[in-house]
Amino acid sequence: MPRFSGLSVPIAHAVAANAGFAGAPAAVAQRSERIATLDFLRGIAISMVICGHFLPQRLVFGEIGASLATLGRGGVIVFFLLSGYLIFKSLQSCNIGAFLCRRFFKIFPAYWLNLLVLFIVGRLGFGLATHSNATYLANFTMLSDLFRLPNVSNVYWTLLIEVKFYVFIALYFHFLKNRFVSAAPVLFTLANTAMFVLRGQASQLLTYFPVFFVGIQVFLAEKSGWTGLSLLRLALTALLAGLNVALFDGIYPLWSMAYILGGAVAMAGLLQSGFSTALLAFFGKVSYSNYLYHTLVGYSLLDWIGRQQTVAGNLMAVVGVVALSTWVAYLSYILVEMPSVRFCKTHEPRFLGQLSRVWKR
Repeated sequence: MPRFSGLSVPIAHAVAANAGFAGAPAAVAQRSERIATLDFLRGIAISMVICGHFLPQRLVFGEIGASLATLGRGGVIVFFLLSGYLIFKSLQSCNIGAFLCRRFFKIFPAYWLNLLVLFIVGRLGFGLATHSNATYLANFTMLSDLFRLPNVSNVYWTLLIEVKFYVFIALYFHFLKNRFVSAAPVLFTLANTAMFVLRGQASQLLTYFPVFFVGIQVFLAEKSGWTGLSLLRLALTALLAGLNVALFDGIYPLWSMAYILGGAVAMAGLLQSGFSTALLAFFGKVSYSNYLYHTLVGYSLLDWIGRQQTVAGNLMAVVGVVALSTWVAYLSYILVEMPSVRFCKTHEPRFLGQLSRVWKR
């Protein structure tokens, strides 16, 4: 793998910043192996998403291609599991204001830049769909689903779920701490079932929220020392989340259930083994920006290249677009994501002080 000068930041510190950990640097260093493992798993997740989007178009067709297309959904599920684990972990050591501040600066600056690029490219007529100003404004605030307006990018639907989970779990932890964690996904599933019966359509949020709680149960199982009772709770939550997605999502139902169960097992095993590789850990570090840009860069470049006549030619095309989208993601990571995280870290006390004064009024 080529050496990148911008990757001199230790993986442990980068992931700690991404996850919103408030621990001291020494504590982060002591657990660097575990954190590198989670970056490794994040790298697997983004690789699944990319393969699910690109391979069926150029390399594999028929039933095998349809099966590979499910990798995109599997990668999304792994990201949700990781978010449940990492976000609940970070909330143990920081207040709701600090948590939301860190999440905001981690997510929104890179997202807004991506939205601006999509706006400009669409207006210049490079083959992308153009949208109304109201649609772009709704996407800017991440409220497009509430206003029943389309997402400017097809990948944004998962980000909308993530952001709503961040707000929900921050409020949940603020008022309830670690209580009723096992009951929450049950209530989501019951509410989703009632919604499906009453209106004939389930809620996307209620369908996927229990998946985050599988990751939370992984954290609680690790915290308890992997006791039998904690593993039982994890297994039951994973089964419930799998059934919820299989019944109400309607896309890749059995595959989705398998990815939830397999992802929970993989996460628990990796946390205990500490396994990682440098290449996939790097993919994990730039995964958010790669998530934002891989379809824009990849699909545009594949359309420009055109379908090749040989398997080798199509393979080279896919490898080329993955390399280019990852390079763009790396630039976004070092020029937007990390500076935003550092800006938040520097100015967080002032932001929280202003928020406290407004709250008191």
